[in-house]
Formats: sequence, structure tokens, C-alpha cells
Amino acid sequence: MFYIRRITVLTADVISSRKAGLDQHALAALLRDLTHPALLVPFTVSRGDEIQGVMDGWLSAPQLVRMLRWRCRPLQLRIGLGLGCHSGALEPDPWKMSGPAFYRARQALESVEGKQPGTRVVTGNDRLDPVANSLLLLLDTLIARWTEGQWQAVMTYEQAGTFAQAGEILGVAAQNVQKRCKAAYWNQVRQAEEGLSRIADLVPAGHPESGDSAPVTSNTVREGC
Repeated sequence: MFYIRRITVLTADVISSRKAGLDQHALAALLRDLTHPALLVPFTVSRGDEIQGVMDGWLSAPQLVRMLRWRCRPLQLRIGLGLGCHSGALEPDPWKMSGPAFYRARQALESVEGKQPGTRVVTGNDRLDPVANSLLLLLDTLIARWTEGQWQAVMTYEQAGTFAQAGEILGVAAQNVQKRCKAAYWNQVRQAEEGLSRIADLVPAGHPESGDSAPVTSNTVREGC
């Protein structure tokens, strides 16, 4: 069976990796524990200081960007996202794969300037890119200001589901968790991530990456393309 599916490639590099004292083996071990239903191909370290993974769909789970930053702390990352359709089987090692989404992720990564953490996306649609990148800029700006306590509160609350349970895990009062999430503008972050997850709805029918023009045979199965 021949599969064509929508994917988002996440390619990142560690900022000033030598100065930051990057331990590639330790980082690889941390990334192995990063799981999510939308993560088709787990994050893998290569080229010394670069990370790559594959997400199902087109930005279906943009919170993976935040999860990646959290898992890599205190290392700082530049992250490029590329959207596209992938045909054939998925490799367990994303560095052995190629295609439009991978090229776009690299293009997006190279457009992140300076030594500050940033996230950019190349969707394949010039009209869509400014919209998506505006939301990513908002997220980068908010998250860059998070303290360690706010990071812990947000990520624990997201997993636990309630302020009370998050407080028990962190050993603080539920009110403190709530205050930290509010100070981190958690509701606004979630709203922006939800907006990004709807990006596929904005791709016009007939666009080269909408999948409408992809060749179909009796052995072709489309998963969103």
C-alpha cells in the first residue's frame, strides 16, 4: 500500500552549543522520553547540535515546540517548521528522510536570526506564512519571559489537569500554581497554539500542498492529503 500523508517537520539547533556545554548523549536521552500522540517520528540529535522530529498533520500539535523547549532547558533553541506531504513509509530516524516538508523546515530554521530563541514556519503558501509566523512570534515573546517556576507550573498543570493536582506534584499550594500560570499568560498561549493547530483549514483546495493534485492509484491511501 502506498501512503501519502500530511506532516510537519521540526528542525532545531542549539544556540551557542559549545558555550552552553552541550552533552549530545545526555540530550538524546532526554529527547527519548518526549512522547506525544502526534509525534510520528521521535526527536533525534544529529550533526552535533541539531534536533529533528516529524509531527503528524500540519501543525496539528504546535505544543510540541513548547514541549521541546521545556525538555531541552537550559539549552536555547532556534526552531524551523516545515509543512508538506510525505509519500511512502516513515523512517525511525528523521535524518534519513527527505521531501518538501524537510526542505521547508531547513529554510525556516535558517530564517531565524540572531542568538535569541525563535520559531519560524514555511508552509508552502506565501499568504499563510505571515499569519502563522505572527502567532509563533507571539508565543516566542510570551514564553521567553517565563521563569523556572512558571515553566514548572504551566507544564505540570497541563499534564495534571487541575491546579490542585499540579500543586501536589510541585509541593506548592494550588493558588500558587494558578498565579504562576496567569503570570505566564497560559490562557493566551493555549489560544495561540489552538489557532496554529487550525492552519490546515486555511490551505485552499487545489494548492500544491493541499494534496488535491497528488496522483492516486488503486494502491494509494491518503491520510489528509
